[in-house]
Amino acid sequence: MNALALSDDIARHFGRARDSYQQAARLQRVVAEKALSLLPATAGLLVDLGSGPGWFHPRLRQHCTDLVALDLSFDMLEKTSAAQQVSLAVQADAQSLPLASETTDRVFSSLMLQWCEKPELVLQEAHRVLKPGGLAVISTLLDGTLQEFKQAWAQVDQHQHINQFLPLNFYQQLAQDLPELGLRLQTELVKLDYPDVLALARELKDLGANTVTQGRNKALTGKQRWQKVQQAYPTHCSYGQIHASYQVLYLTLTKQNRD
Repeated sequence: MNALALSDDIARHFGRARDSYQQAARLQRVVAEKALSLLPATAGLLVDLGSGPGWFHPRLRQHCTDLVALDLSFDMLEKTSAAQQVSLAVQADAQSLPLASETTDRVFSSLMLQWCEKPELVLQEAHRVLKPGGLAVISTLLDGTLQEFKQAWAQVDQHQHINQFLPLNFYQQLAQDLPELGLRLQTELVKLDYPDVLALARELKDLGANTVTQGRNKALTGKQRWQKVQQAYPTHCSYGQIHASYQVLYLTLTKQNRD
């Protein structure tokens, strides 16, 4: 699948989830609040990359005077605009921002970067549009996310059911290779409980996050197969529940002031 087709596919999946997203966004709420804590309290213009349906914009509005929402999905932006929290809603790819250089005070992005084919382009674009002294806070998922789900599926079939997330050392290398970005990295392990694997799968679907971006198997998954996954899933929680692990990375990017 080429990059354009992949982007369209991801946009469609998230677009379909615009009405169910907020109710299902447990992980997104945890991560967005932590990312927001890394953002200074006041700013002028803030750009939210991968803004989704705008559920977090009332909180972001407290950190800026003007808020621009940018998303790949028109459906998500339509819901964002209806909430009337943003100064401008822009449909665009974060890997190629339609913004002039050095015009933005802050860039915020929570759990969008993992869906980008070349995350380094997003970071470079964020750096480009920031004013000197500007700051970007960007969160993403790392390899090891949904590891329990992946291991359970591996005992049922050899198809890929979980996205392959980049490892931490990819971003560590980026920080070394692109020192001008002023990247700082912070990791966190988030664990959420679910009644069963179907509840986990349903939440991922409601978020629009059930897109497997490499080597997808389009065969239907039947009831018996889900039962096998449930049996293979490690139960570490009480009351027979399962948990899912999410490896989260918070990146802060600072644009240096000119001498």
